[in-house]
Amino acid sequence: MNFHEMVQRFAAALPGTDSFKQANADCEAIIRDQPFQAGAAFLVAGFCRSYVLIYEDQGLEHDFALRNQRQLLEYMNSLQAALATCDHAIAHKALIEVVTHYARSERIF
Repeated sequence: MNFHEMVQRFAAALPGTDSFKQANADCEAIIRDQPFQAGAAFLVAGFCRSYVLIYEDQGLEHDFALRNQRQLLEYMNSLQAALATCDHAIAHKALIEVVTHYARSERIF
């Protein structure tokens, strides 16, 4: 499993907590097996765990779940593009940008 494969799987999944659970499991594999991608996977895994903890026992409206999935997918795509460069500085900058955007957002997960 690598970051690109995880993003593709998440993008194809139905919105809801199950897709976030799967992404979290994929991130755990990436953290274990892909050292360069581990920081990005750790950040995404944190978002996924938070989402599941907050929403797993709630009935979510489809639009809400879809909006959350799209937001995380936006973060994932940004990180994936940076990781594809294999440049540590670019990857680090992307991590900072995602964290900064999240900190200024509604923090839905």
